[in-house]
Amino acid sequence: MKIQSANTKIIYSLDIDLGTKKDYICPECSGNRKKNTKKDFWYYPDTKLMYCHHCLTTFFEYKPYESKKQYVVPEWRNKTDLTDKAVKYFEGRMISQKTLIKMKVFSDIEFMPQLKDKIEVICFPYFIDGVQKNIKFRGAKKSFKLVSGAELIWYNFDALKENKEIIICEGEMDALTWIENGYDNVISVPAGANKKLEFLDSSIELFNHIDKIYLSNDNDSKGIELRDELARRLGAEKCNIINLKQYKDSNDYFIGEGGIEFKDLIKNSKIVPIKGIVKIDEIYNEIVDLYEKGLQPGLRLENEDIDKFITWESGRLAIVSGVPGSGKSEFVDYLVSRLNLLYGWKAGFFTIENYPMKNHYAKIHKKYSGQKFHKDFDTTDFLNIYEYIKDNYYYILNEEDLTIDSILESAKGLVKQKGIKILVIDPYNKLDHLYKKSETETKYISRFLDKLTNFAKFNNVLVFLIAHPRKMLKGEIPSLYDISGSAHFYNKADYGFTVHRIRDKDNLMINQVEVYWQKIRFMHLGEQGVSNLKYNYNNGRFENNDSDVDHWDNSNWLVKSPELNEKDAPF
Repeated sequence: MKIQSANTKIIYSLDIDLGTKKDYICPECSGNRKKNTKKDFWYYPDTKLMYCHHCLTTFFEYKPYESKKQYVVPEWRNKTDLTDKAVKYFEGRMISQKTLIKMKVFSDIEFMPQLKDKIEVICFPYFIDGVQKNIKFRGAKKSFKLVSGAELIWYNFDALKENKEIIICEGEMDALTWIENGYDNVISVPAGANKKLEFLDSSIELFNHIDKIYLSNDNDSKGIELRDELARRLGAEKCNIINLKQYKDSNDYFIGEGGIEFKDLIKNSKIVPIKGIVKIDEIYNEIVDLYEKGLQPGLRLENEDIDKFITWESGRLAIVSGVPGSGKSEFVDYLVSRLNLLYGWKAGFFTIENYPMKNHYAKIHKKYSGQKFHKDFDTTDFLNIYEYIKDNYYYILNEEDLTIDSILESAKGLVKQKGIKILVIDPYNKLDHLYKKSETETKYISRFLDKLTNFAKFNNVLVFLIAHPRKMLKGEIPSLYDISGSAHFYNKADYGFTVHRIRDKDNLMINQVEVYWQKIRFMHLGEQGVSNLKYNYNNGRFENNDSDVDHWDNSNWLVKSPELNEKDAPF
């Protein structure tokens, strides 16, 4: 059987008689002992645990969690026929039958939910290593669907494994256009400019061997958002942007300009601006969008006592303070869970005060289930919530290096591999702070906060830094200026707020909480004020102040909102 050390987490294989209390040679310490055949390792059948009386280590049976998702595999139909109507459609888009046959495009009859009827459709099969994994059906009036329950992958996936340079576009028609022009090294997102990028999560490692990526997204706001998110995840340093001029997409460009001009798209592509000089024409679309719409507020949490003061935007640094026991970490967890539930923002946590991590997991689980984290009280589907949290929350903890540089390096990996949009560092005083020679604390804190600000901006991540104040007098409410070390905690924050828990006449903390929104750098994101809230003991959520215990929200959020991440928010 496989056993795991509770001390080192190392997994060993050992032949153990499960029915008998018996001694064995310890697999962990025997190699380091002179008497390496001494049997100090015992198996106890009543508890099914193992213990070494020499190295004082407990062992338990290793049972890996089987989390691999099972997908529907659509039936392979060896069809290559296209109806006359479909052929004429592709001719109008300048796509030849040679390309269609090459990509195994065919016609069929399929029920389309948008039209509530069975109609003639064009079918785009999706393959990995020649094995069909999914099919995109496209019908009249821009109706489309994928096979329900099938794996979501790139269209023309195998091109990702066969080339050092890759072109990414936003639809099968655009991919066919590139193939028509001789570029087989093209892949397409499976569902347009959709915020769900699970197909990228599962293939991110394949991009490690890609030297150059050409982003050929649609010329609209959603296409630009998708382009920027792909550059953020895949590494802007190796991305070039395809300039489609005034055309909507690659196929429109091909129809409007022809094949000769099309072949210049790669040559005329521009690198993604990262550092140094940024030309005005490179941010033209952003300028026009701002001109037409003005500054827009950030994201709301659907909690009116919070939303009336503050809205949220990525690329910002939020600094949070409060006296010990005030609930600042719990409140940040609540903010993160709302941004994740409503807008699909994944989060990375460096939260050493919540060690071991299972304790923090339990807090997050309660936020979603709405119930206490114990099988005797929780009536929700444990595994459903576990799977959701597993795919949306990630932890950073390198016990050998607790410096900010190490944390941000790990966080950068999570941006690329998992697409996190939130980073929580909790708390500041638990990090290893490396001062330069003759560097004052004030200068160090300034340099430290600059690193967080730059990470937030360049990776488009909302960073929460939780920092304790100096020792406060009883009943005194701290401000960001009271954080020990420097006024820079206030000066350099985009968001700054303090969480304060009310005490009763006996000086005991109760469930009434005040959040003092002390700094919001940009007016379009909110204003100073105080949110009066109540802490929900059942699940760690924060309720409106005028609510009572009989009207608290103890619902299962994942049942209440079965289709998550669908709100109109940026990537």
